[in-house]
Formats: sequence, C-alpha cells, structure tokens
Amino acid sequence: MKLNSHVQRIAHCGLHVDLVKTSQGWVRLGSMPDIAKMMSFHGFREEIVIVPPWEGSMAGDNYTGEEFVLWQAQVKGSIKRLYAGTPEDLHLLYRNLDETFSFFFDRDRIGIVKKRWLKQWFEKSPASPVYEKNSLKILIENRNIILTDQGRILYNRKKIKASHDPDTLVEEALGKAPRDSSPRPSLEITAIGTGNGFVGTTASCIVRFAKEVVWIDPCGYPAHTLARRRVHWDDITHILITHNHEDHVQGFSACLKRAEKTGRPINLITAPSIHEVLKKQFTPLCPDFARLTKLIPLFPGKKLGLDSMKVECRWNHHFLPYGTLGLKFTAGGKCFGFSGDTKFNDHINSIVAREELLPQWFADCDLLFHEVDFDNPDGVHTHWKALEELARSIPGQVLGYHTPYLANAPLPLVEQGKTYCL
Repeated sequence: MKLNSHVQRIAHCGLHVDLVKTSQGWVRLGSMPDIAKMMSFHGFREEIVIVPPWEGSMAGDNYTGEEFVLWQAQVKGSIKRLYAGTPEDLHLLYRNLDETFSFFFDRDRIGIVKKRWLKQWFEKSPASPVYEKNSLKILIENRNIILTDQGRILYNRKKIKASHDPDTLVEEALGKAPRDSSPRPSLEITAIGTGNGFVGTTASCIVRFAKEVVWIDPCGYPAHTLARRRVHWDDITHILITHNHEDHVQGFSACLKRAEKTGRPINLITAPSIHEVLKKQFTPLCPDFARLTKLIPLFPGKKLGLDSMKVECRWNHHFLPYGTLGLKFTAGGKCFGFSGDTKFNDHINSIVAREELLPQWFADCDLLFHEVDFDNPDGVHTHWKALEELARSIPGQVLGYHTPYLANAPLPLVEQGKTYCL
C-alpha cells in the first residue's frame, strides 16, 4: 500500500510495517510476525530498521519477526542492517535475539555453541533521541518517530494513521469462526500450519480429545489463522510450546493479549527451562506475564495427565541450550507423535547415545508428524532419507511437516488444514 511518494506500508490482519524511501536506502519501522517472508514477497530490502517502543495487540506485536530476518541473512546472505532506536529498546530487541539466534550446532552437529552472528548482522545505532546518517535524521522521542532527509520531513509516525484497529479485526475474525466445545470421542489432530520460518504458515497443530484442545506452537495472527481452519481461538484450552525459536512462538504475544482482554489465563504446557525464556522474552510486552499464564510443567520421562489425555515429552537434538521438545499424546487407546524440531540421524544418535532419540520412542504412535528437510542432508533438520529410514522402523503412519509444500514429495506430507482422526 503506497501512502505517499516516500512511504509504503505492508499490512496484515491489522498489523503493519511502514517503509520509508530515503537517500540512505529503505528504512523499515518495526516488525511483525513473518515480516521476512512479506519483505521478500513485496520485493523490499531495507538498509535501516527502526526499533520502536514495544506495542502489542491480539493480532501480535512489533518485535516478533526480526529473528527470521536475521536467519535469512545468515542462510542466504545479506547486508549488515543498522538498527536505530532508543538505547533501552535496542537493548531489549538485541537481548531477545541473543537468547535464540546466537545458538547453533557445532561443526559435527553434536554440541551447541554460541556464535557471533548477531554482531555480524545487527549494528546498534542508538537514537538519544536522534540518530544521523549523512543527511538522514531519525528522531525517536515521546513514542513518536520522525524521519527527516535533506531537511525535508519524510515521515511522522503520529501523523500517519493505522489502516485498521487490529483488535477490531480480531473480533470480526472470531465472529466468523464457529464455536465448537463438543467433547471428542477419539483423538483428533488438525494441521494449522506445516511450513517454517522461511515459507508458508509455520508448523502448528491442534490436538483434541474429550474436552481438551491443545494448540502446539501457536503461529502468527491466531484469530485469523485459526478461523481459516474453522477453529475458534477461545475454544483452545491449552497452549504447548516446544521451544523458543520465533517460528514456534510467533503467535504467543497475541495469545497473551487475548488473555489480558478476556481475563482467562493461558494454560501453558512446556518445560520450566523454556518457560523461563518465554517469561524473559514477553514480560516487557505484558508485565502481568505471571498472572496471564498458568504453567503446567512438562518433564521428560514423566507423563502429564490432562484429564483423559496423557502427554509425554523428550528432549530433542536441536540447537537451543534451554531444550526443545518432542511429544506423544495418548487418549482413547490411540497415540499421536509430534517430533518437534530435531536432527534425526543415525550417526549422530550413535554418538550422543540417547535412547529417546531412536525411532523406538515413537513405536507406539498410530500417527507421527515428523519434521523433514528435502534439501540438505548435512543441515540442522531431519533429512528425508533419514526420515524414510525412521518410518520403516515404526508401525504407525509417518507424515513430514515443517517444510515447503511439494506436490510430488518422495514421502507423504501433512496436509495443511486437514483433521486426522485416530
């Protein structure tokens, strides 16, 4: 959307990012979930990013999205961006990114190491209250942002209105989604998203049995995304987070804001170590984080009972020091497995020697959603050849997810939007 000769806007579900054309290149103001995908789709490459004061709504927030801007830079190559903001806001964004983006596997994909990538792609440019680059001046003061270039005001945030109120659009989306609190007599799994941080709707699914409705890894724009799958956001009874990477928590700030609006705390299922990072990441947006969430802790090797549904977890082989979770849900005599992000590889498993990483951990699953990478056998995710081997080792149906859709994939994939009944 073109606002004037210098300003264009990318808007989605009530959230927006403004882009200002300056003598120093494009300047992007703030972020939003999946902004990396949107920037690529619309053909933008920004030179400068302005970090605003944190704002959130029931559609999401203006910080989430930046991690995958950096992952795109790391994987595909890019320029080093200047990040301009108040010292406090710059510190907050940098700290949150450092909790996730800075960790990776070592060369052998065995241990976790901390990289210096964040400094490679993120240049702090404090505005106190002005940041200047040649003729460009960025003033950040009293929650307003003004860009002046060659003595001419190009952008004044307070004078450019939002296209829509995000919370109003959320309520409209909820009004179009059917309510459904009917107890489920069998285990049901609805694939909300099957993609990842680079493509598609991020991997996310809902597990239902009896009165429990568990949403694994809420994707961005929850009200709108769920409504497209004919699920009402308020029918969700529990949220389960497998780990702290952005493509698995991009809808969490919206969920917090919904809890703030409704007064119903989130029943949050995750490991305590993952919860501690979530609390650090999102308390600046929601100071009442502790009141808005009710932690239901998951511990590897110990079954969690949710009335008539049982949940088990394991620590996966992935590159965050706080851990990432693989899952099994058992109910009605059936079992559903969800691999979570993990590097399944026979050679790696022989070195780390953890029995729970072997295919047998999923042997009792009637259906398993397992992440898959079709391109890179030496990458950080499970290559399809390894998954093919795993599928031969267990009796249940194995479907790949966390991948771009391939019409002629060499193994069966999860169908986005489909509900699987066991």
